[in-house]
Amino acid sequence: MDSCCRARRPDLGLAFFGRFRFMRTGLKADQIVANSLLKCLCHSKLTDEAVNVLLHRMSEFGCVPDAISYSIILKSLCDDSRSQQALYLLEMVRKGDACSLDVVAYSTVIDGFFKVSKACNLFHEMMQ
Repeated sequence: MDSCCRARRPDLGLAFFGRFRFMRTGLKADQIVANSLLKCLCHSKLTDEAVNVLLHRMSEFGCVPDAISYSIILKSLCDDSRSQQALYLLEMVRKGDACSLDVVAYSTVIDGFFKVSKACNLFHEMMQ
């Protein structure tokens, strides 16, 4: 699945995951498989579905989200110009006891806000 994402074919990674049918066979996915699924969803522009998997379905796979899982989602939200939602998710995790986020998660959201502010500055410059 990860190779499919790296080859810019997240659709194939999602198809592979669907074919394996973790939930139907009773097999448990490990953290690597779950994070690969999140990457494939995000690269397929299915960020909202990835957030749903992160927050509600990973336990069905037999694993819990870690800092990498959250960083994948935070990056996708920021890439979609949804930095405010990324910040909300970051704060939600920080206030809860789910996991401790690392510097990558914080840097990702900070970078997302810089991109938004640069875009706003450029827009105002254009208007002048």
